[in-house]
Amino acid sequence: MDRRRLLAALAATPAALALGAAKKEPRRKDPPEPRRSRRRKGAKPPEKQVDVAVVGAGAIGAWTAWHLVRRGFSVRLFDAYGAGNGRAASNMPSMMLDPVQGGDLLYAGLADESAKAWGRLSETASLPILTPCEAVTTLSASDPIFEVRGVDRLTGDELRPRYTQIAWRPDAAALVAEKGGAMLAGRRGLLETILDAQVTPEEVVMPAPLRDKRRDIYMLPDGGTARSLVYACGAWLTELFPQILTPQRLSAVRHQIFHFGPGQGDTQFRPPAMPALVDRAYGFNLLPDIEGVGVKVWKGAPDATIDPDSFDRRADDRALADVRQWLTARLPRLAGAPVVASAATHDCRTASGDLLLDRLPDHPRVWLVGGGTGRAFALAPAIGARVAAHVEDSARAVEPRWALGRLLGSWT
Repeated sequence: MDRRRLLAALAATPAALALGAAKKEPRRKDPPEPRRSRRRKGAKPPEKQVDVAVVGAGAIGAWTAWHLVRRGFSVRLFDAYGAGNGRAASNMPSMMLDPVQGGDLLYAGLADESAKAWGRLSETASLPILTPCEAVTTLSASDPIFEVRGVDRLTGDELRPRYTQIAWRPDAAALVAEKGGAMLAGRRGLLETILDAQVTPEEVVMPAPLRDKRRDIYMLPDGGTARSLVYACGAWLTELFPQILTPQRLSAVRHQIFHFGPGQGDTQFRPPAMPALVDRAYGFNLLPDIEGVGVKVWKGAPDATIDPDSFDRRADDRALADVRQWLTARLPRLAGAPVVASAATHDCRTASGDLLLDRLPDHPRVWLVGGGTGRAFALAPAIGARVAAHVEDSARAVEPRWALGRLLGSWT
């Protein structure tokens, strides 16, 4: 090649390189691997002869089974209508985990323990079970001075710039828990608990205990047996044990719940901007909007005693009018929001207002669990742990406030 051709070739090289670079496809990043949800082991086929039969596949029954399995017990779980059914108190899209618990240190301790358990379950689920949020409890003039760890007492002037969605009087007082408060996915959380326990709920109607005295064991409807029984069926305890648990001592009470939809793109009513609100001053409760289900509002006090089998689960206009009146005064920006969902539901209450967790008289290995005044779902992990401890050690002392004797009038 002569000098002229060599120079021409060298002059064309940058253009050729530039053209090659233009034609070269840009390197694309490999697509991310799809998120893999945790694969839980399948539930074991139910055994006929087991250590413990748990009656009631609500939150307490599910967590009791969960703890028993981890203590090495064989378990069967029964529910006449099925887990998370439409009649169950656990069948709600969202629940409140209140760390303050009205200043009651016994239940506040259970709340802290339960929040950790729900959090661990949430971390392994495909969709979250627990969503942290601040919790605010407003106080009435007659409320005692609450002392709860990790909770601040603020005035209306201090609350107003912090929660601008809520109307505050200057003389208002409220307890604010920045940590420990949470919203729980109701039915989803219940079903995840049962899946994690690896127990298959059986839709079987369980009678009152039928004991084989010769073998000192309890008979199950299909001919199976259990050494111990746990009746964690809430308001249905009165059907099974009407002689001792009369409606005056334990009953199902109705609440009417409404979900209000904020406007498009309005995030002021979602965590972390919006807290959960227990308005003791006016008697209403609120959970912020999550997953698009709307802001949940209900009256703190129940409006009727009902039969959990037959009552109609539709909310009515009178209850809606009461809720809107409260919203107008407390959250005026939400007062005209449409109702996107509503329902009537129930919780199980005892005459004392406390949980019932005690042995059935004359049956040292049969346990009755219910009540809790609407907080049983959120506290179920801690309650279930205590039930499992009692099953493991039948001589374990019962919490005096949860004793059956307190309801029967023999508690001192």
